[in-house]
Amino acid sequence: MVIGGAWGFPAILEVFESNLMHDLNAFKSLKVGGARNSLSLKKLKEHYAYKLEKVLSDGTAAAAKKKGLTARSIARAYMLYVLGSFLFPTKKGTDVSTRYIYLFAKDKVAKNWSWGSTVLAYMYYNLGTASRDDGR
Repeated sequence: MVIGGAWGFPAILEVFESNLMHDLNAFKSLKVGGARNSLSLKKLKEHYAYKLEKVLSDGTAAAAKKKGLTARSIARAYMLYVLGSFLFPTKKGTDVSTRYIYLFAKDKVAKNWSWGSTVLAYMYYNLGTASRDDGR
């Protein structure tokens, strides 16, 4: 799957804010350390589980919106978790690229993505990389 466009930090932050309904501080708290723009799967899961627990204890839809939780943002976070842990895992399996959030933007959801061929292409690419003499 090719996700085109310029993917500098401002573009990634804009996609993050518009799709997961959080600000820069939330992005920084979920980000994996280092220069890469990836989110930690563990932090993502814990963050949304904690926020969801707080909202359920408050019991109001207004509290959910105030905390930045909507059904769509929770669904997007879950799908991001699925993409990073099952479909397109990294070598360590601990993070997910923020580029995948772009697939769940409002104008992209209506498209029919070929997930099977995408996963196969990703798997074959990684098998080819791992089978090289200098691969680990």
